[in-house]
Amino acid sequence: MADLVGQHDPSSGRLWAELGRAWRHPLRLLLDLVERTQNDDIATIAAVLAYYFLFSIFPLLVFVLALTSLLPVHGLETWLLDNARQSLPGEAFALVERTLRGVLDTRHAKLLSLGAVLALWTSSAAFVAVTNGLNRAYRVRDPRPWWRVRLYAIGLTLALSAFMVLAFLLTVFGGQGVELIGRHLGPVAAAVAVVVRWTITVGAVVLTVTAMYYACPAIEREWHWLRPGTVLFVGGFAGTSAAFSYYVGRFGSYDTTYGSLGAVIILLFWMYLLAFFLLLGGELNALLECRLHERAAADQQRIGEDQFLEPAEVTRRLAAP
Repeated sequence: MADLVGQHDPSSGRLWAELGRAWRHPLRLLLDLVERTQNDDIATIAAVLAYYFLFSIFPLLVFVLALTSLLPVHGLETWLLDNARQSLPGEAFALVERTLRGVLDTRHAKLLSLGAVLALWTSSAAFVAVTNGLNRAYRVRDPRPWWRVRLYAIGLTLALSAFMVLAFLLTVFGGQGVELIGRHLGPVAAAVAVVVRWTITVGAVVLTVTAMYYACPAIEREWHWLRPGTVLFVGGFAGTSAAFSYYVGRFGSYDTTYGSLGAVIILLFWMYLLAFFLLLGGELNALLECRLHERAAADQQRIGEDQFLEPAEVTRRLAAP
């Protein structure tokens, strides 16, 4: 299939319409997607991304904690650990908690030193790797110099850090709102609390993934909400992550087999799932966009041919199924 350089960026509605058209032949759609993922070797690229994610997550947490030390807010570390406990397998969460507690033992003044700047630079490497992976999915060469790509990555890291703080603040004030509602609604407040929490969580994930699909590939595009690839990432990663956590909690014995390395292996595999579905969502978006561009090119060619046909032949072709 052709690449997407210099081609018009289709809207989310057109992508969903194309997905609906392709869903009439689901096996063909699945085979085309598998062929793209094999040709682009996203399984290997996802392993590279998982490596960068592993070495970027802790510097990112350090930078976020340094950022919040400038604000009159407290409890972010508890909120981060609560969300990590719900998302990560038990052994992986224990590793994250132990590392984060070690960081918190230092004074915040130290976090605001050169170490925070280095943490920002290190954590931005993950977004550089995501950029390379999505360029591979869209089959484009990145014409931007390395320093501009790094600046984009740093900007995304800053935006993600600020958004994590914003999500924390929304959760805090949302919790206060739930308490206020609970005084009038009673037991219903528990259900409201769950809805508020999951709305913020899913909204944060969707916004973050949408921003990466928008900013990382080296192609001109407009901002579009909720593309099919975003839904595939959220659903696929949430499902496989929950299944993996259940397996580790019920049947896995990584700590017995690998000792202290078991938590690192579990965390690394969890990040591999994250990277794989992130790239798979990009591949789905690219596949649907390629189909739209190919159909538009075929229509243009047919219109050009129709200009040289007799009116009766044009009528016959238009009436053909």
